[in-house]
This record gives sequence, C-alpha cells and structure tokens, in this order.
Amino acid sequence: MTLSTTNASTRKARRPNLERQALLFTIGLYLFICAALLAVHYAAPAPASPPAKENKSSSGSPFNP
Repeated sequence: MTLSTTNASTRKARRPNLERQALLFTIGLYLFICAALLAVHYAAPAPASPPAKENKSSSGSPFNP
C-alpha cells in the first residue's frame, strides 16, 4: 500500500503544472517587455530641436503668428 501511494505521488509530481507555467511565462514576458522599453527609452538619442525661426510677432506663442 505504501508503494502505490509513493508511486501515485511521484507520478503527480512529474506532471507539469500548466497553470504555474503559464503564470511564470506571463510574468517573465511582462518583465522582458518592461526591460526592453526601458532600454529603448534610455538608449534612444535625444530628439533634435527645430531650427529657431525669427518671430515677428510680439507674442512668443507659436499659435499666434
């Protein structure tokens, strides 16, 4: 009787736990995407500033030419 319970427990332990694997995969994928976005954010060059235009208006607003 002890042999059959040991056999059943080892059989159950060898079977993959798909719910746990799915959770670990999802968390790993999330962390990978976060790391990739951070790397792209910090590795990207700063955007070039537009050339300065002569402003003939008394207002400094770009919406009031």
